[in-house]
Amino acid sequence: MKNSRLRSVLVLVPSFLLLATMRAQTPAAPPSAPPPPPPEMHQVEFWLGDWDVFANGTDQQIGESRVEAVADGWALLESWTARGPKVTGKSLNSFDRASGQWQQFWIGGGGGGIILFKGGLVDGKMVLEATFVAAKGAPALTRGIWTPNADGTVRQQFENSTDGGKTWQPNFDGLYKRKPTR
Repeated sequence: MKNSRLRSVLVLVPSFLLLATMRAQTPAAPPSAPPPPPPEMHQVEFWLGDWDVFANGTDQQIGESRVEAVADGWALLESWTARGPKVTGKSLNSFDRASGQWQQFWIGGGGGGIILFKGGLVDGKMVLEATFVAAKGAPALTRGIWTPNADGTVRQQFENSTDGGKTWQPNFDGLYKRKPTR
């Protein structure tokens, strides 16, 4: 009886080891692909690229910008560098499904501050607004408008309002022209 149990165990041990080895070699299921970005991300594809930025209506280059898709296409990252004093800034832009709005988080170097813009597409233009603290310490509104032009350029305008949006004063008017490909 003892020998028959020992033989059964000796027969089972190699079978168990073979099964354990096969199980260890079974490849894990591949990770699932991340969900695609929302279709609204296509609304700002016109802004993707490497840009030379000019004062609108002039040949005066005032900066450079690189706008790229990041986070598996769920956001756009802008890296801005002004000409002259090398003031830099970055913006992270994404569509927020919960609010149904675009959001831009802007941070500027050289005392440019932090601004959270919100808004959306209006008549083919991206229009984002934010409240910020003006130079005199009073809250003010700022509005950015990105307009794709038929020639592939993008006009970017910023305006400020100190009367709750009744009137707007121009603050920035730039024309983004694609850098020549090398």
